[in-house]
Amino acid sequence: MLVRQCYIGRVPKEVDHQARRRELADAACRVIGRQGLAGATLAQVAEESGWSIGSMRYYFRRRTAGGTSLAGLRAAALELLPLDTSRREESRVLLAFLAQAAVVPELAAAADDAAQRLQEPLTARIAHAIQAGELPAHLDPGHEAIRLQLLIYGLMVELATTTTTRRHLAKWAQAILDEHIAALAAAPAPAPERHAPAGRR
Repeated sequence: MLVRQCYIGRVPKEVDHQARRRELADAACRVIGRQGLAGATLAQVAEESGWSIGSMRYYFRRRTAGGTSLAGLRAAALELLPLDTSRREESRVLLAFLAQAAVVPELAAAADDAAQRLQEPLTARIAHAIQAGELPAHLDPGHEAIRLQLLIYGLMVELATTTTTRRHLAKWAQAILDEHIAALAAAPAPAPERHAPAGRR
């Protein structure tokens, strides 16, 4: 019994990565609420959350190991949408940052980096779904990731700014996302190019 208890005691504790991301996002929102977007710094967010800057950078640069199913792609996309109060706050912070980046050249590189960090995992998930046979083989993962990213941004703007009943918006947004993924899964292969006979060019 003692041996088993010692063994159990050494089992690594399971980490809720989503909860940790939410904790850090909440801290960032509080700092930006107090300091404004221009006045908020990574050090302030680290102090607010109780994390070190190094651990924050390490944690958010991690990539999901392995692939994921098409259902996982949908779940990841839904997680990015502001379907509850905390995510609405996060989305408003992001939209405020993007609006600033459009007029402040110094922020443009950071905005591009943020977009790339979103695009890369979406590309990986779509590529895995293609390899698993859940999406057509002719799809370009990078191109489809950009299309999905733009859809997410559009839905984010609508969900974060409209005054329509939130429950209705959530159903609408999920239906739009499901339609997009269903269209991906059913996308026909492009027609082969036809070459004119030699004498008719």
